[in-house]
Amino acid sequence: MTTQQPQPSTGDPIEANPDLIGPAVPDAKIGREALGLLLLSFGVLGGLGALGALHWMAGLSAVLIGSCASGVVARRNSKQRWQQDAGAMIAFAAYAGQTALLFYLLQPLGWLAVSALGIAAGLWLSSDEGA
Repeated sequence: MTTQQPQPSTGDPIEANPDLIGPAVPDAKIGREALGLLLLSFGVLGGLGALGALHWMAGLSAVLIGSCASGVVARRNSKQRWQQDAGAMIAFAAYAGQTALLFYLLQPLGWLAVSALGIAAGLWLSSDEGA
């Protein structure tokens, strides 16, 4: 009769296989990343506040254009279908909001935004990238 040898638990960090855990991230690197994200957030907030102080439409346009761009980036870089759909919805909602704002500001600018969407859709449909 053979006896079983006790196997180390993978939940125990001391006895776990280091190949399964991956490299440890130093605390200084995490702190630097957190500080960088905090400074980036304050910088964006300050820029949007300055644009909003100039005119409320300038600040709102910057938010909508940034949201549209981040939706497009999320759509292109995501692997899961729901993330791609969420990116597309964010981009479309921001574009629709920007178009409505342009129609409110000056009607020809709104029509220019609608025409730009038509041009972009035509270029996308006529390229080989979608196939």
